[in-house]
Amino acid sequence: MQARSLAAGAAFVLLVAFGSGCSKSSSPTAPNPTSAGDAAQVQSTLTAATALIDDGLAQDSSSVSAAPASASRAAGVSSIEAAIRPFTWWQVVTAETRTWSFAWSDTDASGHPNTCIATLNDHMTGRLVVVPVSPADTTQPSATRIFKPLDKTLTRKVMLERLPIGVQRLWKVVGLTGAFVQTPGATTHIMSLRIQSASGVDTTITDPLGWYSVHHIIHFGTSDSVAITVTTSRNDDPVFIHRWDWRHRLRNNLDGTYSFKWVTSPWGGFRHFGIQAMTHGSIYDDTLPFDMQAWHLPFRVTQPSVNYYP
Repeated sequence: MQARSLAAGAAFVLLVAFGSGCSKSSSPTAPNPTSAGDAAQVQSTLTAATALIDDGLAQDSSSVSAAPASASRAAGVSSIEAAIRPFTWWQVVTAETRTWSFAWSDTDASGHPNTCIATLNDHMTGRLVVVPVSPADTTQPSATRIFKPLDKTLTRKVMLERLPIGVQRLWKVVGLTGAFVQTPGATTHIMSLRIQSASGVDTTITDPLGWYSVHHIIHFGTSDSVAITVTTSRNDDPVFIHRWDWRHRLRNNLDGTYSFKWVTSPWGGFRHFGIQAMTHGSIYDDTLPFDMQAWHLPFRVTQPSVNYYP
């Protein structure tokens, strides 16, 4: 992870809000900083960089097994003060408001800014659905559905620079952060995330909104063995890993850490994974609110090193 500082110079912030609703805008529109050309290029670049900057994990409605991993089961952690025993859960996002803010800086002699920080705030509402186990057969779900209000906000930042490419200067994504997601007044907190791989990655992240240059996004090999260790503020948080194609619960190590291993895909490209920690009562109590925090992080699999994208 490599931090990039804003270029010196006066910066100003412009706001644009997209309409609310369960559909989300795919074409962010930047207000005109100095010319229509700069604004149009920023809009076009953010749209073209969707695979890198928009992971879709916070909106995913896939069902997730609530079953704890073996260490948790052996210690009986899942039954501590549990009003319900969850079988599975999922989320339904019914309304979404995406707001981009833009800070322009490093104006050159021609009056054009050369740096833009685009910040996404994505507010989502809907419901969390928890399905308890069947009283008659604990290996099966019951017909009961427990609904809880869902209200969370995602924040992510993207750095663009106006670079000389050929005979032109074009806006390109040169850095980005992970995404930070949480419910209002969240009481559960992710403290750190350690990532290790057979290919040699060994890094600990303590701030999901820290900058990555595009060149230094975490790099795994194909079919690479990856191990993660998450530290949270409690020792009874249900903690899950989310990918676009699967979700799993992490093993509770009973010391405030949670672990999981997976193998990367055999094909290259930019990817994302998310870590979501919830309070025990979020899925084990039918009266307590949905209380969560999540970190979403980009990575690449055998993607060639580049200094900008796309």
